[in-house]
Amino acid sequence: MLILDEGSHGVKLLFPDYEKNNLYNLSASIAEDLGIKRETAISAESINLDKGKVLLVLIDGFGYNIMKAAGISPSNVEKFSTVFPSTTSTALASLNTVSTPAEHGILGYTTYTKEYGVIQTLNYTLPEVSEQNLIKKISGLDMSSMFKVKSIGRELRDEGKKTEAIVPESISGSSMTKMLYGISKPAEFKTFWDSIYLAKEALSKDCTFVSLYLPFIDSLAHKYGPYSEPTLEAARYIYNTIMSTFSSHSNKYDIIITADHGFIEVSNTVFLDEHKEVIGMLESPPYGDARAVFMRSHEDLKEKLNNKFENFRIFDENEIISKGLLGLKGEKPSENSSEFIGVPVDNSVYVYRYKGNYSGHKGHHGALLQDEMEIPVINLKE
Repeated sequence: MLILDEGSHGVKLLFPDYEKNNLYNLSASIAEDLGIKRETAISAESINLDKGKVLLVLIDGFGYNIMKAAGISPSNVEKFSTVFPSTTSTALASLNTVSTPAEHGILGYTTYTKEYGVIQTLNYTLPEVSEQNLIKKISGLDMSSMFKVKSIGRELRDEGKKTEAIVPESISGSSMTKMLYGISKPAEFKTFWDSIYLAKEALSKDCTFVSLYLPFIDSLAHKYGPYSEPTLEAARYIYNTIMSTFSSHSNKYDIIITADHGFIEVSNTVFLDEHKEVIGMLESPPYGDARAVFMRSHEDLKEKLNNKFENFRIFDENEIISKGLLGLKGEKPSENSSEFIGVPVDNSVYVYRYKGNYSGHKGHHGALLQDEMEIPVINLKE
């Protein structure tokens, strides 16, 4: 169940409930179906998986709002919430490692690691960004070791079972990809059509777990907006192709179609790097995402920033824990979190330009509004 909270700004925010109908719970159900035991994981009671083999199709950006706007009405769909921040790196880390953001500590497109004091850009959804893997350069560790997580795919492969991960060519060699899927060389594609072909090939090889990651709707929604013609046309085409291609495999596989987040249309951009008095209060540059801004400071940012930005709600450390933003209520978050998180309660983005450039987006996600938090979970049946 989603938790509604109007807060002091009079805007309804949807807090993730990590005990029920959350992407994390779906991950626990998939792991359980595949015979992976995670003692403290909480499965999704509403999802029935029992075949011992899974095809997981993750359509990046295919939020519940986009599904409905595209006129897609699956017969076997449930409304779940994603994790917070509602962004790809955090959501996929939870989905693939059966852990909450409080546990895995991957908290946005730019993630901080306290042990080494590094803010690392995760090269996953934006292949044009070519950043050095600073974590590995400094620590000598890969991301799985650094963040102390083990993916479903890695655990299955350690047991001698066959798995396949199918991802875009542009991210197939990234450290993030290797951590998420536990495979050194995933199957890589250039287009949607060969991604479908590769998934069919994996199913024909009788893999125990096949994970297909499709980035196309997310790319279009960022560029043109979530309700634009290109975005909605792509949503319809991708969904219909998946249904027609894979429904015949549902006698052998549990087939799950879901998303990592939804989208809002951007109304305003605030450049945090232009607000020198704000940056001067921080111990490091802000990190996370443009709609989930993690800020490390020993000053009372909640008081000092409350009137600085009109529609920017500041959560302090106590609220982060008590409201269960990153994990179960009362669960202490990873040390990679911060004392404060700034969350827009309107459609603004708060950008910190590390290198002085920002191309801009018409669509975005990362915060707690309904359109970015709600995702579909479709259990495909023949």
